[in-house]
Amino acid sequence: MPSDGPLEGVFVLDLSRLLPGGYCTLLLADLGADVVKVEEPGRGDYIRATPPLVNGASAAHRALNRCKRSVTLNLKDPEGADILRRLAARADVLVESFRPGVMERWGVGHRELASVNPELVYAAITGYGQDGPYRDIVGHDINYVGFGGVISMTGQPDGPPVVPGVQIGDLGGATLAAVGILAALVDRPRTGRGRFVDASMLDGVISWLSVHAGAFLSTGDTPARGTAPLGGGYACYRVYRTKDDRYLTVGALEPRFWEALCRALGAEDLVDHQYGSPDQQARMAERLQAVFVTKTRDEWMTELGDVPGCVGPVNDLAEALADPQVRHRGMVAEVEGEAVGPGPVPRVGTRERPPLRPAPGLGEHTAEVLGLIGLGPEVIDRLRARGVV
Repeated sequence: MPSDGPLEGVFVLDLSRLLPGGYCTLLLADLGADVVKVEEPGRGDYIRATPPLVNGASAAHRALNRCKRSVTLNLKDPEGADILRRLAARADVLVESFRPGVMERWGVGHRELASVNPELVYAAITGYGQDGPYRDIVGHDINYVGFGGVISMTGQPDGPPVVPGVQIGDLGGATLAAVGILAALVDRPRTGRGRFVDASMLDGVISWLSVHAGAFLSTGDTPARGTAPLGGGYACYRVYRTKDDRYLTVGALEPRFWEALCRALGAEDLVDHQYGSPDQQARMAERLQAVFVTKTRDEWMTELGDVPGCVGPVNDLAEALADPQVRHRGMVAEVEGEAVGPGPVPRVGTRERPPLRPAPGLGEHTAEVLGLIGLGPEVIDRLRARGVV
């Protein structure tokens, strides 16, 4: 479908379910690809049932699957598998998120599809990857960030591990898959062949630990929860409570920012101790907390607005989505005049984006897409009667 984006003309079959694959293909759709969700007849992508429901439609589905099309196809039926092979023969990219071996059992794995379309970029997104001792283990984001060490580092020193508020494992794996797909598409003109992209959520989590893992592998030290320099250990990089029980973020890592903040708060004596010992950090944090609690969050934002001290508010979700910078950047997506979720990223070029299309109904485009491989209404009616579509 015409998009005027850098991936215009790239045809993507999305067999994935839930957040990881859905976010991966949303990135591709926002770059202009024609993404077609291939869903199970009757049930579809499980995200469709995720609450809250708005007029019978999942808010998560509306946000994650906008700008895509939907067909239904029973891949367990030989005729359904054959239809997928015919679609794959026309496709540039296929994304799936089944456990390793499932697609092969249906006769539509990477080797089978590459035999009908050697240029196909095939991306498999799984929890733990296509090989290794965990390849067949089931899991969700909380498991991946647990295995990856993130939960152990998150929280206060005297408290339990804290589950991150955003599914960073799912999103990390999805982003890695999208990067791999783009790399394979760039490489394809050189080789004349597609690639197999093996992306896992655990890989994504570990890859995002570059700074932490690098420090551990160099020193052997594992900081206690809440004590790493950027995890609550530095007074210059913390969250502070204000008079109205709201919070501010302080990220004054560079000495010039720290000095500017200390002078604005009347705490010039702290300037020379920015990177002091843990005991010094604790004392400085107590001192700053005693200052910040004297005024409300918004009063501090007004007072420190012109101070280059890297201070910001801890917004709740409603405030974040209403923030003037977020709105200016078009980061709240509107579909047919209604806000549905985050807007398209990244910005590529300066052209205006075409209007965003709503998330599809289950099988909404089945006849349209199957028509691409020559299946007419009578054949589709027969397939529908058999439960193939």
